[in-house]
Amino acid sequence: MRAHLWLVLVSVLVVAPAIEGAPPEPNIDETRVDIAANTRVAVHVYTQGSDLSAEDERLALNVARDVFATASVDVAWTMCEPGTCLKPSAEALKLRIVLSPDHSQVNSGVLGHALIDSRVHSGVLATIFLDRTQRLAHELGIDHRVLLGRAIAHELAHLLLGTSTHGVGLMREVWSHDELLGTRRDDWLLTPLDAAIIRERLVRRGGERLRGV
Repeated sequence: MRAHLWLVLVSVLVVAPAIEGAPPEPNIDETRVDIAANTRVAVHVYTQGSDLSAEDERLALNVARDVFATASVDVAWTMCEPGTCLKPSAEALKLRIVLSPDHSQVNSGVLGHALIDSRVHSGVLATIFLDRTQRLAHELGIDHRVLLGRAIAHELAHLLLGTSTHGVGLMREVWSHDELLGTRRDDWLLTPLDAAIIRERLVRRGGERLRGV
């Protein structure tokens, strides 16, 4: 995502005015998790950078997990310390939370990207730039953990959809500052169609694994 004055954009790679006071706590209602969320996806999380506490990371991942729970998809996070998870299972998705390569440049606004293998239409790796999400959240006076979680959910959804195409709701390409400051729930959820596509792809991938494909 790239901030151009009042816009934030989302980037995908294909391969082959501030609010006063402390920001609010993330609105994570554990009772809202869809009990039908039985389509599971494993995600290995690799975090680089000491500016994100374990508690803030947990809250951000809960925000992302809640997005997928409303689409009846259960995300199982595996936290990978340095030197661990070097050989994740083939079906596990990979998520990196890192500092941007140009973190000294204040105008860099791409919050993250997803690496898609265009030959098989499958997601490989999602990357989120921690310093950029922190900077944007500070500028707007919003909770960084919520913004980080939404960015994570957006990029992981690209991996699960297997496409670089943007749509509406969470998967829109442009996030305006008005939307980021607003409270429209539909702005931060997957559409029913995107949710159905993700579930179907996960079920199909599970069937292929059982057949040894």
